Amino acid sequence: MRTGKNRLFEINRKSLIIAGSVFAAAALVAGLVLLVSANTKTVEKMAAVDELLSAGVVNVGLRTDLWPLCRYDDTAGTFEGLEKDVADEITGRLFGAKIIVNYVKVDSETKDALLLTGGLDMSLGASVAGGKAGIDYSDPFFTEGSAFLVRSGEMTSEDGINGGTVAVVQGSPEAAKYGKDKKTTYIENYLDAKKISASVKVYASYPEAVEALRKKFVTALCAPETFLKIYGRSGMLLLHERFIPCGYCVETRQSLKGLVTAVNETIREMQSDATMDGLITKWGLSPYMEQQ
Repeated sequence: MRTGKNRLFEINRKSLIIAGSVFAAAALVAGLVLLVSANTKTVEKMAAVDELLSAGVVNVGLRTDLWPLCRYDDTAGTFEGLEKDVADEITGRLFGAKIIVNYVKVDSETKDALLLTGGLDMSLGASVAGGKAGIDYSDPFFTEGSAFLVRSGEMTSEDGINGGTVAVVQGSPEAAKYGKDKKTTYIENYLDAKKISASVKVYASYPEAVEALRKKFVTALCAPETFLKIYGRSGMLLLHERFIPCGYCVETRQSLKGLVTAVNETIREMQSDATMDGLITKWGLSPYMEQQ
């Protein structure tokens, strides 16, 4: 019996040694894969930065009418706002004073077209269309919540929307398809989760949706907070609830492989050294905080 036990112990010990060796080998391979991947990203990042430095100019798209995120001052001939400051900081940290930063006026349609054709190297804005072929998307540098815009005096919370109609704008985060099945939109999913019975109507633009609210064709307009503050009119108010976060990111030309990695690293640096918080505070913006 004692001999049998010893043999069994020896077999188990050998099995453990073999298993340990296999695990160690697998860990080594995994480590090498991660190291190669990290080195590849570093090389690609440096190549993208060097390519732009060699060209001597980086073309950056900024919107002109989304204050305080960004706007263009025709009198001064300059951009101002959070996105302009973020772009200045990113290009400054990546290229220093060795490059010309050419800011280009864009809107939600032209920025993607210019990135795809090489007219832009990067552009800042909402990451609603994340995943578009030919474009890389950074992590968000700022995230705000969506809200409901309603007519003053009709309700004080989103519960008052029950039984009504909610307007959203085509291409907005609220109108985007939700989940794996893509059968419902984000706003429909939110209303369902909050047990609010309301229909949803999609409009082509914010001015059209606001006019529909003014004329009482809809009960509320749902959009990111900044958009509602820009397009809202006298006699309308924002309800206090915040939901459906909308992230603002840097889009980069995918042919500049590795540029998005460089941008992401810079955004993380700005977040860790409190530069980003300072810029967000400077422009009086409210970061999204998930409500409990």
